[in-house]
Amino acid sequence: MDSSSSDTDEESNIGFMADVVDNSMSEDSDNEVDFNDIDSLRLAYQKAISNNGMIASAYKTMKRKYKNACKEIVLMQQEKASLNEISLKKHKASPRKRKIM
Repeated sequence: MDSSSSDTDEESNIGFMADVVDNSMSEDSDNEVDFNDIDSLRLAYQKAISNNGMIASAYKTMKRKYKNACKEIVLMQQEKASLNEISLKKHKASPRKRKIM
């Protein structure tokens, strides 16, 4: 599987989960919980557990992407340092031409 395709799919899923969480939160603000009604409490609890699972899943995905990005940054910095060393060695090794005035 192509990693860019997989990343795009994950981003789409996270976006979908965020929309679901956002929609359910706006519904919750419209439908206040009646603490005297056990069914209302049960429904609110189930929504909270469902939202928590989606948020935890999105967090894990973002945490993994962050770690991968950090590793990639370190590798790029190492490659840059290596290329700078090579460039300096070539610059020192090349004969210098003097300008005659």
